[in-house]
Amino acid sequence: MALYALPDHEVVSALVPHVMKRHVETDEAVRLLSEMPGIVPLAIDHRNGGRVLWGDLGQHPFREWQYIFTISHLAEAGEIKTAFTTSLDILDDEAPFADSLAPSGFIFHISRCGSTLTTKALARPVGHMMISQGGPLQRGFWAAITDNFSKPLSMSPRDLKRLRTLVLAMTRRRLGSEKKAFVKFISWNILYVDMIAAAFPDVPCLFLYRDPVEVIASVRKETTAALVAKGSNQGAFLADLPLDETIGMTDTDYLAACYANYFKTALNAHTPLAFVNYRDLSLDNFPYIVEYGLDCSFDQHELLAMSEQFRYHSKDDSNSSRFHDDKAQKQTVLSEDERDMVEKRCAGLMAQLDTTSQNLFVPNGANRVGNSSETIARSHS
Repeated sequence: MALYALPDHEVVSALVPHVMKRHVETDEAVRLLSEMPGIVPLAIDHRNGGRVLWGDLGQHPFREWQYIFTISHLAEAGEIKTAFTTSLDILDDEAPFADSLAPSGFIFHISRCGSTLTTKALARPVGHMMISQGGPLQRGFWAAITDNFSKPLSMSPRDLKRLRTLVLAMTRRRLGSEKKAFVKFISWNILYVDMIAAAFPDVPCLFLYRDPVEVIASVRKETTAALVAKGSNQGAFLADLPLDETIGMTDTDYLAACYANYFKTALNAHTPLAFVNYRDLSLDNFPYIVEYGLDCSFDQHELLAMSEQFRYHSKDDSNSSRFHDDKAQKQTVLSEDERDMVEKRCAGLMAQLDTTSQNLFVPNGANRVGNSSETIARSHS
């Protein structure tokens, strides 16, 4: 089972077993944080009132394609020496993280839609930090504030403060050279976009999406956290359907219901979102996407560094394999009945995403793409 599909506290407690053997009080934790800038939250265990699992990652940069793989890499090498747990109360105060980087942009997505390419490209310039599906935000934090998805989100001042502090705890300056930080959330976190935006009202938000037929075809090769949650309160929440109904659904219909819910939430979000369809994510379009979708401008050296990522398969951290577009093949994986099922739930919402003024590539926006192509071309010259 893929690590990113499992509850974060289960994965981290298996990778770093000594983290569960040392619980410290808040004052002691604050002292450790001040002495060791490499300490960041690894996961949140929602049980028994909630605990934050912390570990010292030192100066290892987040270069793996997901946060959990950075933890896995260091744990397997025996490099996470200091690890401990605290109560969730530690998140009631931002002061220990006053030197953290405020995020420059948030990336939301449907899954298997180019979000890894986007985040790894953004992470390439010197001084850029990328939190890619940070462990505590995978599931733990949300389970903690909803009693394991048994009650609705409250968006209380306390929970907003804790969310903000949690993100800042992950964007600590561990190397000392960081200048910008970006955060990519796990796909279903789009359902919390208004709470996330309320905690960080000035951070631009990008939503990447793709034809769910192709997404589901990709999921069949591996898995996804949404599918692992099927049959639970979390799964019912993701699909916006009664629990009993989700239990009897096929995987394809259930996933289509989840993606339809993501689409509806993105379209109805109170915070401004910039939409990008996977088909428009390209090397030529990338400078335009980050400038207008994340309100970020980059110099030619930074653009050149980001463009390098388009040469490689983004889920290969060794940069030893190239990406080959398999869109056409993915369109043939689902049966005709399954395709009809997905279309029934999602086609109308996809059309709305493609044509809304928030989409960066509707006709009026597309007029500027040529300028972006010229920018990236100049960066190679």
